[in-house]
Amino acid sequence: MTMTAVGHDETSAVPAREEFVARAAALVPLLRQHAAETEERRRLSDVSLAVITEAGFARLCVPVENGGYGQGIGTLAEVTAELGRGCASTAWVVGVNGQIAVTPKSPALNSFLYGERPDSWLCGSLNPTAGRVEPVDGGVRLTGRWGYASGCTHARWAMVLATGTVEEGGPTVHGLAVPMSDLTIDEDWRVVGMRGSGSHTIVASDVFVPAERIITSKGPRTAEQVILSGIGGSAMMAGPLLGATHGALDIVHQTLAAKKKIVYSRYPSAPEAVVTQLWLAEATQHLDTARLHTRRATDAIDGAVASGSAMSLVERARARMDVSTAVENCRQAMSRLLDIHGASGFAEANPLQRAWRDLEAAGRHGFLNTQLAREAYGRALIGLHEPIATNV
Repeated sequence: MTMTAVGHDETSAVPAREEFVARAAALVPLLRQHAAETEERRRLSDVSLAVITEAGFARLCVPVENGGYGQGIGTLAEVTAELGRGCASTAWVVGVNGQIAVTPKSPALNSFLYGERPDSWLCGSLNPTAGRVEPVDGGVRLTGRWGYASGCTHARWAMVLATGTVEEGGPTVHGLAVPMSDLTIDEDWRVVGMRGSGSHTIVASDVFVPAERIITSKGPRTAEQVILSGIGGSAMMAGPLLGATHGALDIVHQTLAAKKKIVYSRYPSAPEAVVTQLWLAEATQHLDTARLHTRRATDAIDGAVASGSAMSLVERARARMDVSTAVENCRQAMSRLLDIHGASGFAEANPLQRAWRDLEAAGRHGFLNTQLAREAYGRALIGLHEPIATNV
């Protein structure tokens, strides 16, 4: 097992990826037990939040020098794929937090965010038009409303984007780290899927943000920034959706183990029906395909980041297409699993319908637009170098 020193304590170590995945798998029964509460509250249950924090998932992607585990998108996706078997909303929050942590920031800003508490949870928004900044002595004044801030109800910090004009003139996009104590939450997250992610709107009203907590976009982005702020975000989202689908497969296996009869048929039990066997094979193959495409995308991303090299447009578009292919296969798998389980899977008391709703809602996130991914990949293969998808 590969071990790496954490922070300044040489006696501490970072476990290998397999250990983090095992930790996540061990939490599945407990997260499943509290999934209904998480959904009802539209935020993580206190128990779920406590156990994922204790397992080290808040600091999973936090830089090692700041007391974290320094993991990349691949580990994040595999961890959230396990957590999602128990609760997709919990997995989504872990994924968003990890994506913010892994995105390149200055050492000074990382110290602000994690220096005292590497287990701090973060939320954020990628919409630069949702906020405005006005320069003042020592920083900026920030005003705006940012929707879909997953995990904001328990976050310590928010990372948001805003537009404004710097002293030299010209519009710029700013990334700002704002303590949640300076913001308010408009609890408007009322949706049919991923309810427990608590993706409410966060609001800033003339908040002062000092210069040391501002990232100003000037000039071209680094290769690492291009990768992690674009396709890295899409790849992160695949994990919770894989988890929701795998969780549905778990439920179907439990149902089949009971050997109930298929109504209106002469089969003694559902497992003996050829159609059940065919559908189960098809669903499992779709899930396996989704995992393989996700792994190829995350391996490409992590490999480029580790080597410090850029990914070509074709490589980035292929990774984006891989993620979309994974999402589509998850949907196809879920459809077959619902066919096997039958109409009772849509009962409110049945967790299968929650997994279905979570997948269908999150799978339509803008970062996962499947047709846009196809067009982007096709254009790249043809040699049209202006990407039609802005997150490629």
